[in-house]
Amino acid sequence: MGAFSERISEKVLLFDGSMGALIGQMGIHTTCPDEMSITQPEVIRGIHERYIASGANVILADTFGATDMALSHKGKKGMSARITKASVSLAKEAAGENALVAVDVGPTSEFLYPVGQYKIEDFFETFLTQMRAAKEAGADFAMIETQTDAAEARIAALAAKEAGLECAVSFTFQNGRTLTGAAPETCAKIAESVGAVAVGINCSEGPEQMTPTIERMIASTHLPVIVQPNAGLPQTAPDGTTYYPYSPEEMLKAMKIIVEMGAGAIGGCCGTTPEHIKAIRSLSGGEQKAKEKDTEKYVCSARAIYPLSEALRAQADISDPEDMYDLEPEDMLAVIHLDEIDICDISDFVSECAANGKTPLAFQTEDREKLEKALFAYTGIACVFAGSDTQDVCEKYGAVREEK
Repeated sequence: MGAFSERISEKVLLFDGSMGALIGQMGIHTTCPDEMSITQPEVIRGIHERYIASGANVILADTFGATDMALSHKGKKGMSARITKASVSLAKEAAGENALVAVDVGPTSEFLYPVGQYKIEDFFETFLTQMRAAKEAGADFAMIETQTDAAEARIAALAAKEAGLECAVSFTFQNGRTLTGAAPETCAKIAESVGAVAVGINCSEGPEQMTPTIERMIASTHLPVIVQPNAGLPQTAPDGTTYYPYSPEEMLKAMKIIVEMGAGAIGGCCGTTPEHIKAIRSLSGGEQKAKEKDTEKYVCSARAIYPLSEALRAQADISDPEDMYDLEPEDMLAVIHLDEIDICDISDFVSECAANGKTPLAFQTEDREKLEKALFAYTGIACVFAGSDTQDVCEKYGAVREEK
């Protein structure tokens, strides 16, 4: 058990709030705020110190957009490791013994093949570069946040595991779904399956609007749930500027309800300041609501989840990604015979199947190499029909194995 999983298992933790809000208040204009730990370290150190003084016992390094894939949009590709190391080191200096430090891992602004141009291996490499740099600089864990795509979030979690970092995975929702259509239940189960020690909801709507989604996520997982809302929904002032309406006092009132629902950690996202974090400080430090672990086995895609016992009674074989379009509504498991597919084609085949339908996938094979490629590529909890010698591969990716 790492420092983060140990702490969050003991009490309700208090995360920091928005970094961008404070940078904006200072009148600083930059196209790459992630680089400020190098170019203006005193500014970023000061922000960390203000949040710690407000009571935060977890702070996020200034690395939200510091993957090379995200930095390429700002003309900074190739700087991920340097920026991440500088930002994590700076946060560690500011935190001392007073707070844990997470490498903040945001979305890349790209989409996975076949929707986008990049393959899963490209995403994995960009996240792994950042995770390894963070680990080297002493990050306590990875906070994979503001995720709009369960596929990308899962790859980031696998990269954290590869680098030896604990991770929490937090998603952003509108009307109960991510941008790519995933529900809180499937997001939580997918994050669990690849070893996340906590899940969460951040950004999204204001705290009151988020309540139904928070309730669904808390009910769907035994893991602690981190909740970091915006200071309300953004509003436009008469002069055209954007502001967030929730005062610290209003945030306290809303977050009290969220803690009573069973949140394992609280903090803030867009528009929140040290004053907001100080206001909700009194809600942290207590024991979390006890949660029972669900012993049911599930299969899921990013958009559908079924108990394994039910899915096994509603299988359909597929031999082409186009077959996903022809599945019946009652089909709960799409079975792919990997031995019939060339190993070089497996990753694309699985990605296309996942994009073409919501039915969870199952893989049948005794070939460990083919199975690993398929499980690496699949966004979900797969069923695997194979012998016991593949159990370690299944566990690595959170799949459930069945003899056949």
